[in-house]
Amino acid sequence: MPSLDLDTDPLYEIATRSLVRPSDALFWDDRLFTTHGAILHWCELGDDILEESNYRTALDRIRAAADSGRPDAEVSDAHVIDASARHFAFGSLRTIYVQVREDADPCKTCAEGQEADAYWVFTFKSGREVVFCDGCRDEFDELGLSYEPRIPAYTAAFTEAAEILTALAGYPVLDESDYSEREWNAYQETLTEAVEHAQKDYWDDSDQEAQEIAERYLNDYSAMHRTEWIRAEDVNWAVVAKEYAGHRDSYFTELANAHLNAPIAGQPIAA
Repeated sequence: MPSLDLDTDPLYEIATRSLVRPSDALFWDDRLFTTHGAILHWCELGDDILEESNYRTALDRIRAAADSGRPDAEVSDAHVIDASARHFAFGSLRTIYVQVREDADPCKTCAEGQEADAYWVFTFKSGREVVFCDGCRDEFDELGLSYEPRIPAYTAAFTEAAEILTALAGYPVLDESDYSEREWNAYQETLTEAVEHAQKDYWDDSDQEAQEIAERYLNDYSAMHRTEWIRAEDVNWAVVAKEYAGHRDSYFTELANAHLNAPIAGQPIAA
């Protein structure tokens, strides 16, 4: 996660850093590092659950901020880019790019209606303003008129992104609930895989037998997966295989005893 040492203007600081273009990379979209700054990354083929949780949570929050009060996702589609880049050595990298400033209106002074990242504004004594682009500055200079720069406001998406980065600088988890749920799901998935791997040693067990043995094991509150393991990386496949084998032995022992003790057809039942 980024470590930010914010000055008195956090938005400007974050905007400046997010728009720094890497010198050794090519990009498929001209908006990247020009109007849209890089906010957050996630190596999606890795196993960092916290990184994934923060990325997906941030993406949802930023898109929601962009579309707040609107009936569709038109703004977030333009202001937020969920990009994926691949590299033979590093795999796949997802990056959230966010438009830093609002689109400027076309210049109403020049005939071309030129658009620019920054405009200039001349203010009459009455308070009326005339906003114009770089191409129109010569006309105002010739008249000896003074003017000031006018930079479009930060987008709602970028403001939300800046708040997210500031929060992550102080605490590494954006959404505790989302992170815990993803961690639990990953643990359950890994445990299931370990059980299925253990079952491969008993290929002659029927599907019903395998299912019933697995349920016994998974519901055993004295097993390691109930007493000590809480994360996917805790799961020890050798231990799972050993404990599963123990439950399998008990399962078939009970079946054998039930069969041996079952009454014989035609034999009178003792009173």
